[in-house]
Order: sequence, then structure tokens, then C-alpha cells
Amino acid sequence: LTKGEEKPELQEQEGSNDGVKRKIDEDIITNTKKGVGQLKTIDLLFQDNVTPSITISKPDIGSFMGKCNLNYFIKKSILEDHWYPPENYIFPCNEQIRSGKVKKRSPSFMHLKQFHWLVVSDIAKGLFCKYCFICALSSSSNNCLQNLVTKPLLKFSKLTGKDGILSVHNDNKYHINAVLAGKDFLKTYSCPKNQVINQISTQRLAQIKENRERLRPIIEILIFCGQQNIPLRGHRDDDRLIDTGNSESSPTSNEGNFRELLRLRIRSGDVHLKKHLENTFSRATYIGKNIQNELLDCIGSVIKSQILINVQNAGVYSIMFDETTDVSCIEQLSLTLRYVINNEVHEDFVCFVDAYRSIRSTDISGSGEIKLTGQALGHIVLDILTKDLALDLKCCVGVATDGCAVMVSEDYGAVTTVKKKCPIAVYCPCFNHALNNSLAQTSKIVPIRNTIGTLKEIIAFFNASAKRHLVLENISAKQLTGLYQTRWIEMHDGVYTAISNSDFIISLLSTADILRLTLPVSRLLQSTSLDLASASSAIEGIKEIFQEKRAMCASEFHTIFLNASNLAEEIGRDIKMPRKAKTQIHRDNYPATDAEQFYLRSIYVPLLDAIKSDITNRLSTETLEAFDLRLLILSIIVKLNDTDGWDRQKISKRIIAVAKKFSPLFIVSEHVVVDMLEGEICLWIHKWKQQPMTERPCTALESYMHCDEDVFPTIKKLLQILSTLPVSVASAERSFSTLRRLKTWLRSRMSEDRLSALCLLNVYNKIN
Repeated sequence: LTKGEEKPELQEQEGSNDGVKRKIDEDIITNTKKGVGQLKTIDLLFQDNVTPSITISKPDIGSFMGKCNLNYFIKKSILEDHWYPPENYIFPCNEQIRSGKVKKRSPSFMHLKQFHWLVVSDIAKGLFCKYCFICALSSSSNNCLQNLVTKPLLKFSKLTGKDGILSVHNDNKYHINAVLAGKDFLKTYSCPKNQVINQISTQRLAQIKENRERLRPIIEILIFCGQQNIPLRGHRDDDRLIDTGNSESSPTSNEGNFRELLRLRIRSGDVHLKKHLENTFSRATYIGKNIQNELLDCIGSVIKSQILINVQNAGVYSIMFDETTDVSCIEQLSLTLRYVINNEVHEDFVCFVDAYRSIRSTDISGSGEIKLTGQALGHIVLDILTKDLALDLKCCVGVATDGCAVMVSEDYGAVTTVKKKCPIAVYCPCFNHALNNSLAQTSKIVPIRNTIGTLKEIIAFFNASAKRHLVLENISAKQLTGLYQTRWIEMHDGVYTAISNSDFIISLLSTADILRLTLPVSRLLQSTSLDLASASSAIEGIKEIFQEKRAMCASEFHTIFLNASNLAEEIGRDIKMPRKAKTQIHRDNYPATDAEQFYLRSIYVPLLDAIKSDITNRLSTETLEAFDLRLLILSIIVKLNDTDGWDRQKISKRIIAVAKKFSPLFIVSEHVVVDMLEGEICLWIHKWKQQPMTERPCTALESYMHCDEDVFPTIKKLLQILSTLPVSVASAERSFSTLRRLKTWLRSRMSEDRLSALCLLNVYNKIN
């Protein structure tokens, strides 16, 4: 896009790719050396257009320490809408020794009111001058600006008075110049016509406004297609959109939804769009595939930036990642962030990454063979967190993946690689995968395995024929859902023989008895707001129920056996015990007096034992130790103290052992954290023992919401960590569902940049 001094229309001249930058409003579009437009995210899209599922919090100046080239929106937000501490906020403090006595010094609300330029950073735990942070470095020749400017003020011994730090700073010349520069910036931001270059050239200002109007419909169509998962491109989409010789002519081939929507807008009366496409050269229409990718990348960056701001303000976060193969045989790695902000748990999908193209060169073997090992996956995740998202690895408290060997191998797994750089992160196994894998262990029981195989053949038998499917619908008014694709059979007699077998009927009803208990738990574990304590309680509840069923297996199985007998009677069969043999190696040969006792010993009891033991073995020791943070939940800690006879010392010992692992997240030393926590636990128990049972919170998030940070700052932080620890990778699995809906066979050649942007638009589809 040209500056617009000579012609009002958009032009792109040949031979202009020698590093010459041409801009719209200095911040909208910048042509790269290849002549391709690249849009800056914040100035292109309005900041109020964000998904409601992402809560926008006020910026904390500590989040931007050490970062240069802040965009105009962030500068404006820091100067006008910086985070302000609530009334009950505990200001950071330090200790000072005077006359042999230790005194604590800290800022207060009085200082914030006295010095309008002063802000407190909850992340950096110090004070900043917001004007000097933004403007002093560019306007001052002094290269040694540190306290209040590039670094937070952490010593609060003498803030005011003649020689006070804040008073001296207030009178510094560079500070006064920075305040003036900051106020001028705000005036210019709110009224762009006040820029010097715009005051000199009113024609340029008019050109800027016109260029914005030309881009607006293009961006709106891209957002619409992304939200509704509508493909953009067609078979041929490189020609001119409008034939100036015959504006009513229709394209000879399918040019795609994007170009057809542009034509629809023109036919609906969009004068600005029509003028733009008619008067500009074909290379300057900004509707090509490359410009589409850059615009989509800008839109995705806006969504992603809001997620990152929330993560930084939350302070701690967990990661969930998983990988799958898409329709074009590309290994896609999905990354999701979990955090707590504004008393809500968020699990936000961030991006897809082509795993094989992102492998570090150091992870490629000497022979040149590329393998997606656990170390390679871990390094890819670390590169995304540090390079793409710029997150602090020290604030990562949890890692969740599925239970495959490449992820959880103790020596070379992806989790082990990530935890080497994230020292306090706890591996949280996916409870859903653990439950499903435990159920899958029942396939080791031969009758259960045979039953599952028979069910697959029955489903394939009905689904292979439209006539059989219609007969089934007329009889049962229901459809059979396949476990997965398998071969279909025509052996009617074989299917009938299989379903009338006694082993099949008993195994089918025994499996149904187990699944009716695990189904609601599996659905519960998929909730994004579920915390680690609630998930572990659900798993413990299932284990206790299985234990009770095992203790009363005879009476439990008697009901199953009666139902099986009735079912067999309906098809003219009886439940019979198989023939006994002295030596039998191909089937069960348990000693029994009747059929009920035989099937109890051969099917039902092994089924219960296999599931219960496997669930117990799948929980790691480190994860079980992290469960001790649930002792801070009010309903649990009061019950242990009153009903189970746990004294406060025992409770404190268990909690403190886990708190030491997360002590780097606190601004004080480990022994200070322990001392503070011991006192807070006593007050915490005493406070809630006086409350009725119905008013005691039952989850980690509810306890976090009811925890007063002024009185219980350490417990508040630990409850936030407990709420942040992931329960499952269900959110990553949901992103795979989005991937399958978006990247179909007809869109299998979609580039990686376009894929991630469209997935973000489709997941966060409530953008205004």
C-alpha cells in the first residue's frame, strides 16, 4: 500500500522490494522484502472484539519487564488502565534494622494517591513509574536508569520526604520529560489527527481512513468463515475478482467461498469494497492467499495475546499436550494452557504444531533419520513455551499427557524432558486415560475379550446392510454405534450362536454392571473446571465401590445371573456350566457346583480384581503426594480433624511437605513459607470449624474463592496451585475434534499457519 500522496487508490509498484517499507497509518500494513503485506495485530483489530470465554484482565507492568517494542495498545493500557490493588491488598515489604530492631517497610495507598505516576506490580512485587517505563528510555540519554524504570523498586526504607526515593524521582528532569511525552502520546493515540505528519498532510489522513475501510470487509469475511468453519479457497482463485469490461460476468470455475462472499457484499451494496477492487491493480487487492494467511495470523495473534496476558496475570499455569495424525499424515502436536483467573478455571487451546518439522537438529540421529522420540516432543513443547509464547518455565506447576511410553518414560519421556526445565512441575496423569486403560485391561479375561469381539461383529453385521439396519430400527428404534471400523460378516447362524452362548451373556451383563459405574465418572473427568482433589475423590470413590462389590461379590453376581437367565430364556437358551475336564488349558476350568458359582469365579471376580488393581498402579507416587494439597479444602480438613482424629500437627506436616516443592513461587524463603503456613493452617481450621457443614466449600476452586488473601496468603497460593493442576487432557482431545472438522480431505493441503489461526477462530467463535 502506498503512502497515498499521489493517488488515492492502493498500488503496488514493481521493483519495490528493496527493503523499502510502505505503511498505512505507520502501524497497519508493512510490506516485507518480498512485497507481501504483514499486519500488526493490535492496531488492525479492535481490542473489545474478544471471545467471552477469555476474560481480559488489566495489565501488570511487571509482565512487560525486559520487553522492547511494546505496541501502542499495551502502552496506552499501562498508562491509563494499569492494574490497581484492591482495598485488602497486602503490599510487598522488606525488613530494615534500626536501633537493633527489625522494622518492616512497605508502600501504601497513600503513596499511590500522592504520586499519580506511581504503580505497584503484583507480579514483580515492586514499584514502577509508568511514564518512565514507557517513555524515559527513548527520551533520556542516561543509560543507567534502573529503579522505577527498568527494574522495580524493592527497597521501601525511605520513600517520601526531602531525600525520599519517590520525591527525588518526581523532580528528575528525565521523569518530567517522560510524563510530558506520555501525555502527548495519549492525546495522539485518542486523536490520530493530532500527529504531526497527519496535521501536515490532510490528504494522508484521508488516505489512511480510506485504506482502513477497504480492509474492513476482507477481515470481516475471514472472521465469519473461520467462526463458521467455512472453507476459503477454491480450485482457481488467482484471477481478478471483478471484470471491469463486464461486471456482471460470472466465473467459469469454482473460486471458493471467500471470493463469492466478496461478490455477495458487492451485490449487496458495499461501495467501498467495489471501488477498491475496481480501481486497484491485481497485485494490490489484498485478497490473495498470502494476504489471507497474514490476516488470519493477525486474528489468531490477537486471541493468543489475550490468553497470554491472562496467564501472566494468573502467575502460575499448567500445560496439557498430546499429538495425533491428521488427514494429510502430518503429526500435529496440540498445546493447551490451564490457569485460574477471576475465580474461574480456564483451559485454553493455544496452537497446533507440525511435530516433525519442529524437531531440533540436535534430536536428529547421526544417520539423519528423524524420529519423534520423547525427548524430541519435550523439546518441541519447551520451544513453544519459551520462543512462541514467552512464558516463564518456573511458573509451570503441572504437566498432563496421556500414559503412552513416549510421554511418560522415566528416562527419555517427553514429561521428563519438560520437567528438567520446569523444576516445580508435577506430572498429573490423565484420569480419563487411566480409567479407560484400566477398563481395557479386562480384555485379558478371555470371556470378556470374546464378548467385545462378538459385539463388534454384531454391529458390523447390521451396519453392512441397509435392509438389516431398517429392520433393527423398526424393532428397537435405536442405532448400533460401532466400537471402531471392522470387517462385516454374512454368517447369520454364526452370529446367533455367538450371542446365545452362556459366556457371552454373562460377560455382557458383567461388563454392563461395571460400565454403568464408570460412565458418569468418565463424563465428570472431562469437565474443564474439575480440580485435582475432586478428580482423585471420584477415582477413590470408584475404587471403594469396586472393593465393596468384591467383598459382596456373591450377592452382586446373583442379580446379574438372574438377569442373564431371563435373557437366555427369551431366546430359548439356558445358562449352562461348560464341561469339566481334569486338564484344561484353552478355557477356564474352575471347580464349581453350579453355573452361577462357575461364572462368578471365572468372569465376575477376575473382572473386578483387574480393574481395581490397574487403577491403583497407574497413579504415580509424585502425583499422590500432590494430592495432599487437597487437605486444604475446607470440607476435607475439618472432617479429618473432627471425625478421623487427625491432629493439626499431622495435617500441617502433610501439607508443608508438598508446599516446600512449590516454595520457589513465593517471594520469601522456604523456612519463612513453612512458618507462615503452620500459623495459617491453625487459623484456617479454627475458622471453618465454627461454620455449619453446609457452608463449607467442597472443591479447591470454592475454597480458593472463600480464602482471604490478607489473612491466609500462603494457603491462597497453594489453593490456586491445586486448582491449576490438570486432571485430564480432554481439552487437547477436543482440539483434535476441531482439527478433524476443519482439516478434511478437501482441505488436506492447508498450511500450518492457516490451520492454527482457523482453529483458534473456530474454538473461540464468540468474537464480535
